[in-house]
Amino acid sequence: MGTSRSVRSLAVAASAAVLCAVVPASAAVADDTGAVITFDGITSAAGGDGTVSAGQPVTGTTDVTFTVHADPGDEPTVAVVSITGSVMDEGTGTVKQTFSLAPGDCLPSCTLHATLDTAATQQFGGSANGVAAPLVNDGANSVHVEVDSPRPRSITADTAVTVDNERPVVTLPDLPGEDAWTSHKPVGLSADGELSLRATATGAGGVSRVRYFSPLRTWPAPVELTDPDGDATWTTTLNTSTVPAGLYAGDLFVVAYDKDGRAGSPVPAVTLVDHGFTITPKLGSVIRPDQTPVIVNYAYPSALNKTFPHNLNYAYPVSTTVSLDGKARTTTPVGAYTYPGNTEGFIADSGQLPYGTHTLTFDTVDNRGAHGRADLPVRVVSEVTPTWTDGFQDFVVAGTSRKFAVTTSAADGVSRAEHWTLDVDGTTFATGSYPARPSGTWKATTIGVHDVTLTTVSQYGDTTVSGLPLRVVAATTTRLAGPATSVYGGKATFTATVTQTGAKPAAGARVGFQYKRTGTTVWKTQATVTADSTGKASYTTTAKYNGVWRAVTAAKNLTWTSSTSQTLTSGVRAVLTVSRPATTAVHGRPVSYTAHSSPYVQGTGLLFQARQKDGTWATLTRATLTTDGSAPTKITFLRTGTWTLRVYRPATTGLVSTYSSSWTVRVS
Repeated sequence: MGTSRSVRSLAVAASAAVLCAVVPASAAVADDTGAVITFDGITSAAGGDGTVSAGQPVTGTTDVTFTVHADPGDEPTVAVVSITGSVMDEGTGTVKQTFSLAPGDCLPSCTLHATLDTAATQQFGGSANGVAAPLVNDGANSVHVEVDSPRPRSITADTAVTVDNERPVVTLPDLPGEDAWTSHKPVGLSADGELSLRATATGAGGVSRVRYFSPLRTWPAPVELTDPDGDATWTTTLNTSTVPAGLYAGDLFVVAYDKDGRAGSPVPAVTLVDHGFTITPKLGSVIRPDQTPVIVNYAYPSALNKTFPHNLNYAYPVSTTVSLDGKARTTTPVGAYTYPGNTEGFIADSGQLPYGTHTLTFDTVDNRGAHGRADLPVRVVSEVTPTWTDGFQDFVVAGTSRKFAVTTSAADGVSRAEHWTLDVDGTTFATGSYPARPSGTWKATTIGVHDVTLTTVSQYGDTTVSGLPLRVVAATTTRLAGPATSVYGGKATFTATVTQTGAKPAAGARVGFQYKRTGTTVWKTQATVTADSTGKASYTTTAKYNGVWRAVTAAKNLTWTSSTSQTLTSGVRAVLTVSRPATTAVHGRPVSYTAHSSPYVQGTGLLFQARQKDGTWATLTRATLTTDGSAPTKITFLRTGTWTLRVYRPATTGLVSTYSSSWTVRVS
């Protein structure tokens, strides 16, 4: 092999190559496109006259002649000629030859000659396997030329060839095609407990044996496949129960040998080892009949538990059969929420379960037929249902205590409230255990709505929580103030003060002022007044008769309760006067006096009284009211001196006792 140009010879460094003599070349390239490559001839043991044609066959040693037309401003420094195996991951490689070019070697052009051995081999899969695999696969390939210059710039040229060294070819009919990877379907052979391998081996030179091998120490030793029927189908079976689970891609191979012992290209036998998985139902040992569907988590070994998107080519569950006491109840397929490779678990529906002790079995199968199974002993119980018998009959008034009482029952006829707790707003106020029934007393302190909750735990540990809202309203206190005594016909004002729990004024409270006349039994509402912002409400009336007053505050819905003040006794004095009473008199002679009273009733007696030296009053005479409300009388003074007089009207049912103003009389 070599190179030639019209000016001088070259010493070219080449891998496994010798430079040929200089060959005259065409004129230099005038533009700045870099080198231009043309193929001049390709010959091999397959024959041919050296003419380059698309897909021409080549066998064994192949000679390639090509010309590089150089650009004076961009001289090439390296030229590489190669034939590369069509599938790199099948253990094939590259046959190539490299030329180092000095300045001026390819001006204006140079012709290079390379010799490539398409039948070259290399040790594959480790020395223990002894496979001398071809670097270049039989079949469609290409001769590739690459010329590099310092700019940097790379110029390439290719021509198609068909390599035909009559190597045997192996295909694995049970392997899916390349589309399995792109459409995220499971790939590879199944080797859960054992690997059943089929291989089709053909070759122009015949097939002497087919071998299965792996460079992995964890995999079984290499084995020979057999061809019992002589129909080019070779088979074997391997025990893979001790092989770690995982997807073996690029680690397992099948290779065929021809009659002369030459190996063909090893074919990768992508294999998924799936020994199954573990499943864990999220379900307690004590459950309710309707605690379905059940979340089932599953876990593969870490080698199969890959992250998205790699997990889409691995194993995953497809259905779960739920059995009760050994009898299948339902089979739940994987739904849209469980996709290939999902590791979040899925839902299995067990349906309505009967009460009692049972065994639930969850048997999950994956897309490769591997199983995961879990037996779960359960006791199916009903909830303990409370019935409140006391505590919710009405609102609770702040500051008072309320007793709560509950009876319980259970649909399964067995469960009972083994332990119970009563609380309000999360604060416990009573606890107990069977046979005591839930009950307790709670003191209300805060106004508003509170949550009363009963928590029961059955003898099986099943918990039931039941609650009801309860409103606490404020208590009110009403106090009444007013005159103890009023004058007939005058104004009397009564004031009620209403406060609620916490001494807060009950602004807006409706207060009724009620009156009961002395001698009667019926209260009558005289007026209803709205309390102001200080909680005060007032009522003014005209005094007429003795009676009792009280103030009644009406309840306000959802806010406060009603309250009634203590009674207030209010008396009424009559108006009692004496018309121009005489202030002088002669003893032994009568003096006329006339008293007037309002209100008056004919026949009512009035007493004219004189004050004694000891301060007491003595009655001098009695006069009776006439139809005009006057009571005339005459008084005879029996001694001389200064007398102090008054008129006294005794109390009646309607009026309190009344005294007129006193006056002084000088008796001579």
